[in-house]
Amino acid sequence: MKTLKLAVLLSFGLLIGNSAKAGLIINEIFQNPTAVHDTYGEWFELFNSGTETIDINGWTIKDNGTNSHIINNGAPLEIAAGGFLVLGRNMDPLLNGGISIDYEYGTVIANANGEDELILLDLLLNEIDRVEWDGGPDFPDPTGQSMALVSYSLDNNDGDNWKASSNLLANGDFANTGACNKDVGQNCTIAVPEPGTLAIFGLGLMGLAVRGNKAKA
Repeated sequence: MKTLKLAVLLSFGLLIGNSAKAGLIINEIFQNPTAVHDTYGEWFELFNSGTETIDINGWTIKDNGTNSHIINNGAPLEIAAGGFLVLGRNMDPLLNGGISIDYEYGTVIANANGEDELILLDLLLNEIDRVEWDGGPDFPDPTGQSMALVSYSLDNNDGDNWKASSNLLANGDFANTGACNKDVGQNCTIAVPEPGTLAIFGLGLMGLAVRGNKAKA
């Protein structure tokens, strides 16, 4: 019986963990700045639409080709529920156009101005999210403007769900660095579960396990 309870609790923990990670999405991509050169000014933003804090230290950023980077922050790199995290090629604001970058991944990840991909893998190399833009036919193809997701509840791998940002930055480019894409209509209010909902769900799983064990007896 103890083994059965442990298995149920582990399954419940995995379910909650996977559900939390599924709420992490690529929310904004700046692949073609004009204020500074791409080498310094490219970045992308993650949004945690879930209700749990997520640590992405040790996760992998990659594309469909050979570009790959394992996040090595030297400490937890957390995104709070309803929070944003900006990852870029250079975190020095004197070089990157005055952008506040939370993590610098260097030059190994380069976001092409035409078609390219951003793929996010967790510690176990499970794919958490991906965006494959096409350089214009379906996705926006702006210069000096970020590509901004219009709603976190929509498929962010569909070009129809992205627009060019119209929020003017101090450096003359347009983006919503580390913030909700309100200029394209995005609402970043997250749904918070009712108190006790997860506990009740867990007890329900335990009850099913107990009944199943009794049926075998």
